[in-house]
Amino acid sequence: MRFSPVLPLPALIAVFVVFAAFVVWQLVLRENRSRRLSWSIRAAMVVALLLIALRPGIPGPAGEKATSDVDVFFVVDTTTSIVAEDFDGSDPRLDGVKSDIVDLVDAYPGAKFALMSFDSSAVLRVPLTSDATAVANAADVLAPEITIYSSGSSITEAKDLLASTLQRAEDAEPDRARVVYYFGDGEQTAAAPVGSFADSAPFVSAAYVFGYGTEAGGQMRVQTGYYDDDKTDDGFVTDDTGSPARSVIDEQNLRTIADQLGAEYLHRTAPGDPPAATVDASAGSSLSDESSAGTTELYWIPAGALVLLLAFEAIIVVRRLRELGAAAGRKGRDE
Repeated sequence: MRFSPVLPLPALIAVFVVFAAFVVWQLVLRENRSRRLSWSIRAAMVVALLLIALRPGIPGPAGEKATSDVDVFFVVDTTTSIVAEDFDGSDPRLDGVKSDIVDLVDAYPGAKFALMSFDSSAVLRVPLTSDATAVANAADVLAPEITIYSSGSSITEAKDLLASTLQRAEDAEPDRARVVYYFGDGEQTAAAPVGSFADSAPFVSAAYVFGYGTEAGGQMRVQTGYYDDDKTDDGFVTDDTGSPARSVIDEQNLRTIADQLGAEYLHRTAPGDPPAATVDASAGSSLSDESSAGTTELYWIPAGALVLLLAFEAIIVVRRLRELGAAAGRKGRDE
């Protein structure tokens, strides 16, 4: 059995002690049997919540290896140009990004992941977590910015968010390796000059910049906020002449970002086999040597118990409300 608490263990214990003390106090105060039953149920809920927060698990199959000492950070460009249709022929670039993220999550079993995206602003979509399924699902529903709100964006919009997120990870667990993946097309449409990811570099053990798009460019469908695999039926984004606009990859900008992060740049033209990093031992844990068995999560067991306890509590509350209603009715008739 192993545990991956969602909060630092001392903080988790402190919160549990406060709630447990309050519940025990209520149990001591209550003399009515029904009330004591309710608070006993609530005490069980507190225990269930603690078990959920501890994230218990058991080692996976012997053949399943895990890079358990690695934090992986995904930075995704979700500006309008990310849906230009020139990936693997005529697919939207965002399809390639999603496919690569899913493959990379599989390539780092047991690691922790964080997902952030940027267009006119940067957003942390998924804070650092060991729940690989949550990250893959969040990546799958990534959508580009709505076209009418697009007013120019910077390819380094996420620089401050990435640096602060890496800094927090470093402060919390300095011995872990940190790997960054940047996904974009390098197209700078903001009036401001391209910024720098240099502030993130000291916290990075390894990094990759993945570029999407072609020199010929691709047309971009108008986005209304309902992006899905069927695309939209609202036509293409147009330029000043009224003709369909084309987004062209800017590999020079992407290589500049790679240099800032100390990363390797790769032009992604088709899905499949995105590279996973092997971190130098001097920069953090070695991904090739420091592997361990994966973990099968068991937090769903106390979560299921919590649902049952909540249902039981709801039944008791409904019963009491009915009793109060009946008592009020009898009192009214007596008067």
